[in-house]
Amino acid sequence: MSGTLTTSGMAAGLLSGQKTIGPQTMVGINPVGTITDITLASGDNTIAVPAGAETATAVLIVFPTTNAAELKIRTNLNSADGGLPVGLLGYMVFPLYAGTTAIVVNAAAASGILEATFI
Repeated sequence: MSGTLTTSGMAAGLLSGQKTIGPQTMVGINPVGTITDITLASGDNTIAVPAGAETATAVLIVFPTTNAAELKIRTNLNSADGGLPVGLLGYMVFPLYAGTTAIVVNAAAASGILEATFI
């Protein structure tokens, strides 16, 4: 069975009351089942798309809980790009384009352990 990722939430305190978000579900094409933990060093940190996961739909990236360094995300397909700046804490779901073989996380400074889960 392929993996799924479901996100949901709620925004409260709005003028109109509250808004329920989701649930939104992504379904992988093939089973991947790979989680990669890396200790972020200053500069580019490369996470290879695992063998057999070339058809991964997305990667869930969980940022270090103590992160204080600017992070930028890109792939092997846009290596000349500086990367997409992302928030310091939390997580993001990064959809993968066909042909992606690596995710590159650029850290302004060493900043703890990052977790990448491929679905």
